[in-house]
Amino acid sequence: MSRQNKDMPPVAGKEITNIKKIVATVGVGDFTDGGGASGTFDLSEDIPKGAYVLGSSVEVTAAFAGDTTAVMTIGDGSDVDRYNTGTPSVFAASASVNMGVPSGAKHHGAAATPTLTVTGGTDFGAISGGRAIVTIYYV
Repeated sequence: MSRQNKDMPPVAGKEITNIKKIVATVGVGDFTDGGGASGTFDLSEDIPKGAYVLGSSVEVTAAFAGDTTAVMTIGDGSDVDRYNTGTPSVFAASASVNMGVPSGAKHHGAAATPTLTVTGGTDFGAISGGRAIVTIYYV
């Protein structure tokens, strides 16, 4: 039996090696209010040059409350959803949510800083609480 990385599920017939991850716990107070419906937060760890992003997940440990909705995307500062597909809700606490297949370029010709964006229903300043654990997987 081949050795599998414990952080990722096994793939039939394939050995998973060298998978790395960036994990960040963020709260609503960590975000910078963009003056409208969205707030952003840059992770402290970059995805390195030459990396290939496999996917990302978010676990909402405390719902982002106080507005009518709240959704999160994971981008790189220029492509707001490079590392996910769709706009998963962070308005309710949940188990880990697969953020879907990265919608932008998966290969990194240069290092990139992941940027989280939370968008409320009306004004980011109305969001009064929330905490999530964000994980990005890459090789």
